[in-house]
Amino acid sequence: MDYRDVTEFVVVPPVALRTEIWAAKERLADHLRRQFPGYSFRIARLAPVDTGEWFGVYPVMNFVGADNQAFMCNEPPSWLLGEIRMVCNAFDLRKSFAA
Repeated sequence: MDYRDVTEFVVVPPVALRTEIWAAKERLADHLRRQFPGYSFRIARLAPVDTGEWFGVYPVMNFVGADNQAFMCNEPPSWLLGEIRMVCNAFDLRKSFAA
């Protein structure tokens, strides 16, 4: 099995913000992509565990390549997960990019 670095994350908002974040999910994902070039983000409604009052950030640790070969990813550094969580917490739901 080949190992690669994680390039994709699933972000789950806290319950209190779930509705508002879901309405702005494309904007949040775009904001995260600009803050963390080279990574992709999907916003999800439900987490595999209770996220409580924090954003849940879950790395996609494996994938199947074009030739049906399974790839397992190296675990991302904990500081990166913390940075993504901080950027999510600082995201301004009221700001609009429409001009």
